[in-house]
Amino acid sequence: MPQGTPVAPDTLLLRYWNCSARGMLIRYMAYDAALDFVEEIVSVEDTFVSGSWASNEKFSPEFSGPLKALPVVEHKGALINQTSACAQYVAEIAGFMPQAPADRAKAIMISSHIYEDIQVPIWDSFWGWKDWERDVLGGFGGPSSGLALKISNLEEILAASTSGFAVGSQISMADFSIFYVVESLTRRMLEVASGPDAVAMLFGDKPAIAQHQEMMSTRPNMASYLSSDIWQVYGPYWTGKGTLGDRTHELELGETELEGFETLASLLLKLSNT
Repeated sequence: MPQGTPVAPDTLLLRYWNCSARGMLIRYMAYDAALDFVEEIVSVEDTFVSGSWASNEKFSPEFSGPLKALPVVEHKGALINQTSACAQYVAEIAGFMPQAPADRAKAIMISSHIYEDIQVPIWDSFWGWKDWERDVLGGFGGPSSGLALKISNLEEILAASTSGFAVGSQISMADFSIFYVVESLTRRMLEVASGPDAVAMLFGDKPAIAQHQEMMSTRPNMASYLSSDIWQVYGPYWTGKGTLGDRTHELELGETELEGFETLASLLLKLSNT
């Protein structure tokens, strides 16, 4: 039974799969703040596909935490599960959580909107657990409440800012959340046939988002991390599917990650033409 990676108590450890998904916001903040930080990267191929996760690692408290899931953050004797809790904890120790109660709430609001209303429905649709048109592009309010509106929400928040940051006058968790979702969606969609037009539809008329992306990507520690070998291990993959390439069909896991992005991009364009 795995026991996890031994680290000094003051060292922050993140244990997560070799994809971006629920771990990337934590990684971006930790590397940007130059925290005393180590990663334990868990192979989707070796641990999940092999079947050992379902019978071994998942049920090791030292490995998968009290809630039997990844990501896990370990720090100073605490072991934390759940993506939002892990991210908020890292934001706190990295200095990326505003002090004023209202600003703290706004940073959490923006990050939660991105995680719960944009990322999770898309991730689940990649695995076939949710429906693209209903859960990503539509919703109870129809097409006008879908992904395009949620991206517009981020543009409006940034356009109203006088500092360039999402909340107040200093960088916060919300800025890393915005950077992550825009960067990853843009980069991955540009790899499929319908992607460039879909990217233009979603982000082409969003000058505040474009300016924010430039600001975030050129922060010295962020720029160094984005060009690092460690980022290349997991950064290119939106979900664990991405690490498997074309083998998703062989493994009966459905569409490949890039096929999923083509589905998303083509549906976005179809919606925009109706």
